[in-house]
Amino acid sequence: MDEKLMEKVKVKAMSSLLHRNVLGGLGMLLPVISIIGGLFVKNKPESWWYSISVTYYITPALPIILGACAIFLLCYRSYEKIDTIINVLSGIFAFGVVLFPCANPYGIESVGFFQIPVGVSDIIHSICAMLLFALLAYNIGWLFTRGTNERNNKIYRICSYAMIMIMAIFFIIIIAGLFGLNYPKWLTMVVEAVLLLLFGFAWLVKGQLFNFSKSSS
Repeated sequence: MDEKLMEKVKVKAMSSLLHRNVLGGLGMLLPVISIIGGLFVKNKPESWWYSISVTYYITPALPIILGACAIFLLCYRSYEKIDTIINVLSGIFAFGVVLFPCANPYGIESVGFFQIPVGVSDIIHSICAMLLFALLAYNIGWLFTRGTNERNNKIYRICSYAMIMIMAIFFIIIIAGLFGLNYPKWLTMVVEAVLLLLFGFAWLVKGQLFNFSKSSS
């Protein structure tokens, strides 16, 4: 292979690894910064810790970090068309989570960038969040695993299957809640945080920041 071409391939590979590590780092930082930031806010509503989404109203961590994730997902390009499609869709839904906030503890009737009724915004927010996590889990468990590094592939599958299992259990709990089941109000915060940490960890492995073997990921 021509030396100039090899150099271009090397630069592109390094750029791709950096892109993955930034995405993974942002994913893992989001729950940490949102929660820590919320702790230092004075005169905050009691329900601020019910979910990471609610921290939107007391700290800029969610719109800034998730917005950055959305941009990186939209800009991520791969050799396979399916990867690009999944990442672009993930970026769109990530922006949906940011642009359409969840129900708020202040009784504000019009919210978000478009100032739409909070009930409508909350529905869009929930749908976007659900689809975002579903696509992230699919990407990690089915697209990341096409590489030859079996150790990394096991890590991707564990992260992906754990995300799917957590989402399924949480969905069942929510449905049961509609029929009178009482569950901790902070459960949503925990579920969101774990899903984001799993997503971030998998991307950091893909970016080789966490390198568990010398084989290609």
